[in-house]
Amino acid sequence: MKRPESFGERIWRSVDKALPNYGLSRYRGVLLVISVPIILILAVITLVPRSSPLHVERPHTLKELRHTGPAAKYAIVFDAGSTGSRVHVFKFEQKNGELTLISDTFEQLKPGLSSFADDPAKGAASLQPLLDTALKTVPANLQSSTPISLKATAGLRLLPGDKADKILKAVEELLRKQPFKLAPGGVAIMDGKDEGAFAWLTLNYLLGKLSGPVSQTVAAIDMGGGSIQEAFALEDADAAAAPKEYVSVLNGGGKKINVYVHSYLGYGLMAGRAKLIDVGAAAAKDCFPAGAAGKYTYAGKEYVYEPAGTAGDFSKCSSVGTGALQANLTCGAATQDECGFNGAWRGDGLSEGREYYVSSYFWDRALETGIIAEETAIMWPSTAKDFEAKANEVCAVEAEAVSKSYPKVSGDAAKFLCLDLTYCHVMLTQGFKLEPEMKVTLVKQVAYNGEKIEAAWPLGAAVNDLSS
Repeated sequence: MKRPESFGERIWRSVDKALPNYGLSRYRGVLLVISVPIILILAVITLVPRSSPLHVERPHTLKELRHTGPAAKYAIVFDAGSTGSRVHVFKFEQKNGELTLISDTFEQLKPGLSSFADDPAKGAASLQPLLDTALKTVPANLQSSTPISLKATAGLRLLPGDKADKILKAVEELLRKQPFKLAPGGVAIMDGKDEGAFAWLTLNYLLGKLSGPVSQTVAAIDMGGGSIQEAFALEDADAAAAPKEYVSVLNGGGKKINVYVHSYLGYGLMAGRAKLIDVGAAAAKDCFPAGAAGKYTYAGKEYVYEPAGTAGDFSKCSSVGTGALQANLTCGAATQDECGFNGAWRGDGLSEGREYYVSSYFWDRALETGIIAEETAIMWPSTAKDFEAKANEVCAVEAEAVSKSYPKVSGDAAKFLCLDLTYCHVMLTQGFKLEPEMKVTLVKQVAYNGEKIEAAWPLGAAVNDLSS
């Protein structure tokens, strides 16, 4: 009976066949000793399961996660204005509950949604290039957790009938088809209160005030052309006692924050000019320097103005401005001390102790007249008294001299400079009851991580969405 081959003999036979012409028979024993461990190693390697392709790609995947991992968060905010639509894709990094802004990818297009009043579907489709930007910017693995919202401003609000609602519905249908997270009410028309609240949140976020107590946050006054907004944080007890329509509940700094917000429609600087001319009649002439005469058009209405004599008069113009505020109107509170102006509730002393940051036309007029002494400044300490001093100076000269003294101001702007500066002073002292020598900070931008960032509402909306 033939003996079966041993494992070693089988190995040698395979080697001998592979190397038939090399006369290696006499080294058979040595080669056998060497071959056995080699074959055993190869057998083990063959039997062990190989790594999956996912494992092979892991170094690249880990590198990607370090860049767009759980610490990275995105928020998409559409700003649908009257002249165009804009998208902000904000990227944050979150550490210990704190959101740090890393970047803002921004794109805009024209026309605005209000241009599609008769074709809502086309209006929604017009946003697709902006959506494409968002899809390219936010990593695919984070899109389902990325909040998306669209806030429309005045343009849509002015559309007749239900045209605005139809456009918003079409936009909402489009956004719900995207991989992002659209919250209920994420597509809406903003009013002045919403805009003021988000702008307040932006400002305090950039200043690093949200993580501390509400008493350390700053108050904000923003004067646009048609309206002026005031916002400041409230203690919980004060918020509970306040009329609900004046309180917005925001998210930021790891907590909910109650914020007093009110927008005074018709009291922005451009609207204020018309109001002073209209309510002051003959007395408003003291708001114009000699040589300033003409017609002013606002909101489709024409106003005729002319000077009283050889010079304007700050004191008399100030009285006209104070009258235009209608500070004596009741706000329905127990005492008039709780009322602001034009019948708005403001609370008695609720903003005391707050530092005020004032912006937009306050900044512009201060820069044009030298209240802000450095061209490159983005913030500047000031007081209401600074506006009074400059108004006295400007009101006392002729309109032609105003243009020469203040090269940044020309044409109709020079004619209105006495009124504008007086209005700024009246608004701070009579409207918002700030002491004439109380320090306020004029602000255009905020320095944040080496960048200069405008304290506009979209960033606040993003912080609110991510913190909720």
